[in-house]
Amino acid sequence: MIELTDLLAAGGRLHGTAQARSFADFSYDSRLTRPGELFVALRTPHADGHDYIGAALAAGAAGVLCAWPPAAANTTIVQASDPPALLQRWAARRLAQVAPTVIGVTGSVGKTSAVRTIAALLAVAAPTFRSRQSFNSLFGLPIALARLRDDQRFAVLEFGADRHGEIARLAELFPPHIAVVTAVGAAHLDAFGTLDGVAREQAALVAALPPDGWAILNGDDRLVAAMRGRTGARVLTFGFDRSNDLAASPIDLALAGTRFQLHWRMQTIEAWVPLLGRPAIAAALAGVAVALACGIPLAQAAAALAQLEPIDGRLRALPGRSGATLIDDSYSGTLPATLAALHTLAALPARRRIAVLGAPELPAPGAEQAYKQIGALAATHADQLICQGDWGVLAVAAARRQHPAINATVAHTSAAVLAALPPDLGSGDLVLIKGAAAARMERVTAALLADPAGATRWLVRQQPAWRTVRTGMPGRPTWLQIDLDAIAHNIQRLGAMAGVPLMVVLKADAYGHGALRVAHTALASGARALAVATLGEAQALRAAGITAPILVLGYTPPWQARAAVALGVACTIFDLDAARALAEAADSLDRTATAHLKIDTGMARLGLPPAQAAPFLRALRDDLPHAGRLRVEGIYTHFAAADSAEQAFAHAQLRLFEQLLAELGAAGLRPPVAHAANSAALLRLPAARLDMARPGIACYGLRPSPDTPLPPEFQPALSFHTEVAQVKLVPAGAPISYGGAYVTPSPALIATIPAGYADGLRRAPQPWRTVLVRGRRAPIVGRICMDYAMIDVSAIPGVRRGDPVVLIGTQGGDTISADEVAGWLGTIAYEVVATILPRVPREVG
Repeated sequence: MIELTDLLAAGGRLHGTAQARSFADFSYDSRLTRPGELFVALRTPHADGHDYIGAALAAGAAGVLCAWPPAAANTTIVQASDPPALLQRWAARRLAQVAPTVIGVTGSVGKTSAVRTIAALLAVAAPTFRSRQSFNSLFGLPIALARLRDDQRFAVLEFGADRHGEIARLAELFPPHIAVVTAVGAAHLDAFGTLDGVAREQAALVAALPPDGWAILNGDDRLVAAMRGRTGARVLTFGFDRSNDLAASPIDLALAGTRFQLHWRMQTIEAWVPLLGRPAIAAALAGVAVALACGIPLAQAAAALAQLEPIDGRLRALPGRSGATLIDDSYSGTLPATLAALHTLAALPARRRIAVLGAPELPAPGAEQAYKQIGALAATHADQLICQGDWGVLAVAAARRQHPAINATVAHTSAAVLAALPPDLGSGDLVLIKGAAAARMERVTAALLADPAGATRWLVRQQPAWRTVRTGMPGRPTWLQIDLDAIAHNIQRLGAMAGVPLMVVLKADAYGHGALRVAHTALASGARALAVATLGEAQALRAAGITAPILVLGYTPPWQARAAVALGVACTIFDLDAARALAEAADSLDRTATAHLKIDTGMARLGLPPAQAAPFLRALRDDLPHAGRLRVEGIYTHFAAADSAEQAFAHAQLRLFEQLLAELGAAGLRPPVAHAANSAALLRLPAARLDMARPGIACYGLRPSPDTPLPPEFQPALSFHTEVAQVKLVPAGAPISYGGAYVTPSPALIATIPAGYADGLRRAPQPWRTVLVRGRRAPIVGRICMDYAMIDVSAIPGVRRGDPVVLIGTQGGDTISADEVAGWLGTIAYEVVATILPRVPREVG
């Protein structure tokens, strides 16, 4: 219970009259606030909790802790210039009042499991408090201590750090009697630089011990064991090596739990935990070591291990569909935890071992090497590897170098992951599911559970708020959100409508959506082939491991023929020079080149006139040197006006092409695959679908034209976002932006957003007009700059720095579509999305 008097004694100031004098708990997220709690209004780099006070009160909050009071709120308001600092002072006073024995736990991996195990073992001796979830920071730990009871004699606290000095400050606020260090690993290297830097930060907990305290150290970890030199307290080491004070060996791993022997001084005792793998044994050893330090007999501590409960999202065995067993480790994805999970997978008995890995949480420096390390280890420990996300390209490549025959796949959506699993998944199969919080791998676990209703009981991040929470941050405050599930849905619908194989068009980085991830999504959604505009686009896909058929739709000059043949991509041909270059390159490489013949039926762009097609194909067959090295596998044309209201010209083009195909067929010259249908023709000209359809813009949920709407179930996949960088009040008559082309007619509130024409927010000849802020439209005023634009938010109350801004997409009840933007700019939606520049990060949603 949180008492108002204690908050005031810690430095809080009461604003107005107290309506409540005690609170059940702290809350800092209005979506998770429960009746009777005290809502803490936090200002973070991404949001201001003061904006959500109203929502928290509506949810039942009994009071508010804030830096400045809300207007006319009939509730208890505690003010503090620095609410987190007030929480720290309050929590330190509260812990000192209750005066339990404090056990501080830190480490790069296994902290939360150790905290749970230690608390469970100490609870056999006396009431025990433990940190919940991973509330282990200077903000989180004070929040956790709101649930500390007066009768609890032990307090097991998790100490975490992502910045220098954090553990020392935590230890100063909450002095430990016992310090536990689980392991030093490659976590938060962006803050600490090296493993030695991580060790120095963690050792601050050991250094804070009193002389009569205990340092419980993982003796198998060199950097942890060296921490004994940082304290004058008693030291107890634990680990798997028998040289430790407390050791576990031998170890017998099974899906039901893990058996092992505990060795302590002259005693050896059998133990069992209903948990999986060596990480569970490490946590058990830490728990037993603390219990021994607190005077609990070895036998009593070992017996308590059998009562431990599996932890959601941490190597938890769950029943999967068709009798398979899932190892759900979806809580987080640090490198040490990912490697430990793979070792656990390898040690468990199974018919087949399948590793399904989402992106780990790694800082940019060294991330590529870590991805390769994960892939190589997975190749030795798993029969199949499925990596979700762009990072998987490197991991899968490393896995194949380690074990060329491994079944390894990159997928970009949960649906694609599920599709990549063996169709006969069943009894005896083990599926490890692991990834960082941002990867949301619990969604994969939920889809594979034998009992879907178990998701809310067994899996992490199941609260309704997680449907909208963003766990990752883009590389810039201006970014694109790409919905790959929408692209998968659209492609599946197009495939069903076409009734023939699809060749999905990925020109211009998949119309700005990201060619590689769309390629994986398209192939997983049933597409048979891919089309690009240039050889360079094809090279990027091949370099990333895409092996599916690829057609280069554009002009490939003869000097690129050798590279094209080496990549195994098909080229578009329409003259003998290009065909000759392909055949010669194929002969020199001892390969077969493939090509598609382009026919110009009325576009007047690339391609042969229909009358020249038969002579050209005869010349390839009869007169071309090395003719046997060139296979013309396709023939196609492109519609000039299939998206127009008037369809006469499209029908005329189709008749020309069909007549040519019939003539070529009669002459024995018709290539096996004929294709003509772009998105508009696929939707409106069923006869144009032929042997294959070639959709582009419709795959991305954008209509080909106003005259060619998409079916209502299609979903746009791209949204364009930024945020407010600054808000300022300017007087009437103030010029805005370059040249002062716009002058405020009256006093105005002007917000600057970090998006400009170098991002695709076009300036001229017709500019982008409006954006969405707080669910309302704000006009762009003044000239758009290279990196910034100014918007007038005078009519939108409460706009401040950090507010989300939508340039394309939905916010509140309003939507700005790419089609609407195209209307402003005097162009088409194709150009709007394809010209959003590469410096704008693409974030998968």
